[in-house]
Amino acid sequence: MPTLPISLSVAADEHLAGALCRATAANGRRFPSEVLALVDIETLHPASIAATLDEMDAAAIAELLGTEVASLRRATHPIADDGRCLFFGTSIRTKHREGPVRRVSPRGLANAPYIRAMWQLRPIGFDPCTKELLISDCPVCGAGLGFSRTYGVCFCDRCARNDDLGFVQPAVDLRDFPQPLVEIEDMAALDFVTGLVDPDPTVRERFAPALDDDLTGLDRGEIFDLCMAIVGVLNQDPKRAVTSPAKPTTRSDYERLYTPERLAEAGRIIMGWRTGFDGLCERARATAHDRPGFYGIKSELGQVYALTVDRTLTENVRKVVREAVLRNMATSSADIAVRRTEHRGRTDLITSQQASDRFGIALKLFQRLAKTPELTHHRASGTKKGPVLFAVDEIAALAALRGDLESASSVGLRLGIPNGAVSQLAQAGLIEKVTGPVLLTVVGKNQYRRSTVDALIRDIEAKIGSGATGSFHIRLSKAMYRMPAGEKPWVALVKAVLAGRLAVFEVEGRLSATMIKLAASSFEEVVAAVASEADINDAVEPMVTRAEAADILGITVATVIGMIDADLLPLHGSGVCNLRRADVVRVARTYISTAEASRLIGVGYRWVRGKLAEHGIHPVAELSEHRGILYDREKVTRWLATSRKDAA
Repeated sequence: MPTLPISLSVAADEHLAGALCRATAANGRRFPSEVLALVDIETLHPASIAATLDEMDAAAIAELLGTEVASLRRATHPIADDGRCLFFGTSIRTKHREGPVRRVSPRGLANAPYIRAMWQLRPIGFDPCTKELLISDCPVCGAGLGFSRTYGVCFCDRCARNDDLGFVQPAVDLRDFPQPLVEIEDMAALDFVTGLVDPDPTVRERFAPALDDDLTGLDRGEIFDLCMAIVGVLNQDPKRAVTSPAKPTTRSDYERLYTPERLAEAGRIIMGWRTGFDGLCERARATAHDRPGFYGIKSELGQVYALTVDRTLTENVRKVVREAVLRNMATSSADIAVRRTEHRGRTDLITSQQASDRFGIALKLFQRLAKTPELTHHRASGTKKGPVLFAVDEIAALAALRGDLESASSVGLRLGIPNGAVSQLAQAGLIEKVTGPVLLTVVGKNQYRRSTVDALIRDIEAKIGSGATGSFHIRLSKAMYRMPAGEKPWVALVKAVLAGRLAVFEVEGRLSATMIKLAASSFEEVVAAVASEADINDAVEPMVTRAEAADILGITVATVIGMIDADLLPLHGSGVCNLRRADVVRVARTYISTAEASRLIGVGYRWVRGKLAEHGIHPVAELSEHRGILYDREKVTRWLATSRKDAA
């Protein structure tokens, strides 16, 4: 039986077709089918081998790859007669598996270069570890990523170039194109959903809360199915007669229906089953008058009742749902008439449903608004779960403000600045940060008035001059990157432009963000313009993302990850903002990167090490996986000061 010259180990959570692509590329081949042909497995669709392998073929491929046959068997999931398959021990619907399309997380590949099996589950459109959205198309050529040909799992399988020796090399490294991160409030519920089907048993255990007694008889696959069905309920048109929860039929349907927000919402309902399911029922009741029919459980609960007859769920799951429906009806259905007539003659008050219809605010959000003392609200008498009535003028003002909100990430994208700098602009009074009950209606606590951001952009663009756009200029964003490591003077830069101390002009290009499309004549002009403005270091957000840390340090995100791995930057928590700003500033004052040293010394990047070594300065840290070299900042700056003094 043949064995490839370069063997590999299949990771515990690796996708089998991805492992085959890795082995193919490592051994200098282009097509995984050619590798399979070495053991007499004929197929033009390597992505399907996980569902079609028998014991003999699995043993042959294991020997070919030089790995243990148990690791291959673990990654196979043959299709059963009922249309389900075992995904690393969890029974799921076969249609949830992605077929020939390769979905990847650039950040995940940067952390470990192999295809996670979880990336090939259609309902989960992000990497559960990094929370990065997955991509399935090349960001350069736009072609779909697949498994039929390969340059390695980290690369587009179509984009290629010839190196200096004439050899064909991959041209697009997917790791160079990081994607947006999932930003939701209830990350614990999202982790619960993904943990149900995670290949790693330790992960499944970590995200396995104590469930309601009603659910203890269901296995992980059944609970996952129930989560997916609840997502369908949440997405179903409430005006439709009872049929079934919304179901996907295409890849785009999965992307539209199974958003991280919906998955987390469904997960939270499961985690707090009785309260969560009752809330789901109340939501259905609130729209009962929009559905056909005048009375009865089907009209009252609509798409929620459809769960009791949904054939994609096992009988065990349908039984649990039926019992939950009956329990809810026994306590809630008698109050329907009251809910429709309470405070009918009041024009100064509005129900949650009326407010939702009039002002376009999701009905569920009024449950949060009813808990804040900052808003006037009244409950229907005689019930704890009755509808809440609000003051019309207060909700109208809140809705108007809500329409003027813009998240920190959106503001940062428009201005072309890091998210951390957005809060600094607000602190300086250049834009307005929003507080109050309106924040209960949106995701993310950092919200700003869009109108004030628009005004700031107009004021900046009003300062655009007609300066030359030749080769002698520097984009404002690039100038900030070249600033010494530490807090970047974004506020000072904006004030300098607004005050006319820094002449700016617009450079051509596809990028439209303000600080990216604007340029100054030289870096020295930017430095001089911001020198008179004091940095704002107080009262900014104490936690930063890895991207924000990279901006402060003047390095790449990969180097930041290397610092984390080397314990130079400790993590705090599991969210996106898990680095302390104070730690990042401390590192900036302690270390100097090769890139910054190159700019200060005035020599090429590759010559920095030798130049410093001539003067007895050696690296204090060499980060793993070629993520950078760090030097003692004090030693470098002291030598520079001495050498410049001697030169003078």
